Amino acid sequence: MAIEFCGKLLDELPDALIVADLKSTIQVWNKRAESMFKIEKIDAIDKSLDIIIPVHLRNAHWAGFHRAISADDTRLHGAPVRTKALLGDGSTTFVDMAFSLTHDEDGHLVGVTAIARLAAN
Repeated sequence: MAIEFCGKLLDELPDALIVADLKSTIQVWNKRAESMFKIEKIDAIDKSLDIIIPVHLRNAHWAGFHRAISADDTRLHGAPVRTKALLGDGSTTFVDMAFSLTHDEDGHLVGVTAIARLAAN
């Protein structure tokens, strides 16, 4: 019951929640992520974060991703940043995203978490 309840809580968040492992493979994709990025959960889970990163921003994204993993710290320390996101229909939109590193119960780094919402105009 607790797992089902947690899944429901994640799906009811007002923001998109994306969790990826250290290889950038998406492990968590909630309902808001589905609607915001126009990509169904079944099409996002086990895929690379590249599905939401515009091609022209990938080099910068991956440099930051690897720097954060290596340092076990994010440059913005959870503060949101406005960036462009690739949508499932091929279009792009601006989103505000905040990133954090994800650790297991023993404190080992296991991935990256992002909270996103559509940017206000």
